[in-house]
Amino acid sequence: MTLELCQISLQQTQELLRLTNTTLRSICCRKFTDRELYVEALRRVLGGRGRRGPDSIYIHLNGKSGESRGRVFHLISGEVVEGSEEIVIDPASVFSPQRLSDEMLVSNWRDTCETVEQYQSYFHPKIKSFIGRPVTNFICCQIGGELSGALLAFNYPGEATEYDARVLLSLAVVIGSLVTLSNGVRETENAFIYTIEALARACEAAEESTGEHIVRVNRYAGALAANMGLPVDLVEVISYSAQMHDVGKIRVPNEILLKSGPLDGEELRIMRLHPVYGEMILGDSPRLQIAREIAMTHHENWDGSGYPSGIGGEEIPLCGRIVKLADVYDALRSRRSYKNPLSHEETLAVFREGDGRVDPVHHFDPVVLATFFSIEHIFEQIYRSVSSAGT
Repeated sequence: MTLELCQISLQQTQELLRLTNTTLRSICCRKFTDRELYVEALRRVLGGRGRRGPDSIYIHLNGKSGESRGRVFHLISGEVVEGSEEIVIDPASVFSPQRLSDEMLVSNWRDTCETVEQYQSYFHPKIKSFIGRPVTNFICCQIGGELSGALLAFNYPGEATEYDARVLLSLAVVIGSLVTLSNGVRETENAFIYTIEALARACEAAEESTGEHIVRVNRYAGALAANMGLPVDLVEVISYSAQMHDVGKIRVPNEILLKSGPLDGEELRIMRLHPVYGEMILGDSPRLQIAREIAMTHHENWDGSGYPSGIGGEEIPLCGRIVKLADVYDALRSRRSYKNPLSHEETLAVFREGDGRVDPVHHFDPVVLATFFSIEHIFEQIYRSVSSAGT
């Protein structure tokens, strides 16, 4: 039996190493939530379908005030990892995991109690409730890396052993390492977004209400994308890329950008080049693909009458169709050197009936337009919350 446990331990540890290797190769290509990292690693260790492992694992992290916050995970039908609600344990509680100061602890009920019932007094009521049956053994391992926390694994078949503890310790190291790496990627991502924001602010520097327009368009676009049921990752990318829609205006002379009267034919031609300039400025980086599509297509119309390319319908990337509506809404609401702002109600009327410049039926994707009308109150809230005029 000892040799068999050793072989199982080695197999599970190798699976964790393969998971780490796979994640390292892909972690720079997409962002992970901490929960995704936990769940995939936990899936490799929890029992089910003949695998030796615990029935349940409680993973907790220490909060800033000292309390531990965690969830219990276990398998359903040997496949799906199910998590409990968040369980908060005060550091002064007798159930606090911080009291288990050893790096690794293996405990079976026969080692410390006369009966299984007595053994239950060691465990937090909410943890026991989610486990759903009496605890007969557990192993505790501290999580390494930047995290401060621990793993507690409950109810191994038969008795918990040192071999099981080695696998759990490997899991703790894997989780600590992956989350530390993920946090590093997140910091890099934040720096990337900050750089985009700085470039967007530079684009707006010559115009009135510096910065407010790009913040609002970001939020409008994010609200539209989210309420159209797009994937969360795409919603997030659209939400920070929308601010790049007018990046090409950096190359448009200020005397044209700030002209108080109508533009003449040559000035209008130059102004309408800003989407092309935007595409050139953003280059061919895959990370900026959505921003580039937005910059190039946010003045295209659904019926093909827009610029610079005159494409229409679904030829226009969805992100461009979304930002077009967001940009037009904010333009109508905002004061410009050549116009007074409209109220929210007046703007809604334009989106329903059109005016001399806006033709909602022919200019907007009907699905995007319908989504706008379903959440128009959110647009009003965004405008009021990010407007020094407060109109």
